[in-house]
Amino acid sequence: MGVADDFAPSFTQKPQLRQEDDGNRLIFECQLVSSPKPDIAWFRGETELSEDDRTNFKMQSVGTNKFLVVLELDDVIETDAGLYKVKAKNKMGEVAASINLNFSPMDEPREK
Repeated sequence: MGVADDFAPSFTQKPQLRQEDDGNRLIFECQLVSSPKPDIAWFRGETELSEDDRTNFKMQSVGTNKFLVVLELDDVIETDAGLYKVKAKNKMGEVAASINLNFSPMDEPREK
């Protein structure tokens, strides 16, 4: 495969959010195509996230130059709310997408 086949990352599926474990775990996932394989960075607001005992990053190949990118957040707390952004970057370019996480109190009546 020659260098001419390299291309910048691009999303084939924007970030989506799903809950597991009765809402205690949040999973952000998106799909992108990229060649070569991109470097991935996750942010909440302007702060770059790093892996710890609650935060887990995954990337797996799901086809030729196609990747599933996942952020898992365990033991979710209210301060986890905010705008999450994923950046994918390789030598050909960079792309970013964001998804908002906000909590609505379940037990309080909503004011209209």
